[in-house]
Amino acid sequence: MSSALAYARKGWVTSKPLVFVRCLISSLKGWHFAAADEKLPGENVGPDPIHEGFTHLRDIYFKVDPEYKGRFTVPTLYDVKQGKIVSNESSEIIRMFYTEFDDLLSAKYKNVDLYPENLRKEIDGTNSWTYDDINNGVYKSGFAT
Repeated sequence: MSSALAYARKGWVTSKPLVFVRCLISSLKGWHFAAADEKLPGENVGPDPIHEGFTHLRDIYFKVDPEYKGRFTVPTLYDVKQGKIVSNESSEIIRMFYTEFDDLLSAKYKNVDLYPENLRKEIDGTNSWTYDDINNGVYKSGFAT
């Protein structure tokens, strides 16, 4: 996943202990999965391990909804068992990663509290201005030209 994308990067960093991340690269058709023969740096770089033959993230969106008309955005949290996109909003995904997958984590990470009760107000405040002024600021400045 491109580490230049602030939204995607936040989700990637939070999910790192879960090893859910697959490499996606921007292309003319949107985000595409690295092919098996591509020599790209990083961990977990390769084809979509769940959907054989899927080359782009858009393939997953269309599998979920063949009439989908929106943008194909990252990060995308996909529920393999239910075959649906749970969320493509980085802040929602990060909040889910705080607790929802604890039973899948190794003991090393299971008790790490990334959202302690006594700091939630401060974390939410920081996330708010980071989103508005930094992450979204990149896009706002691009649209201003």
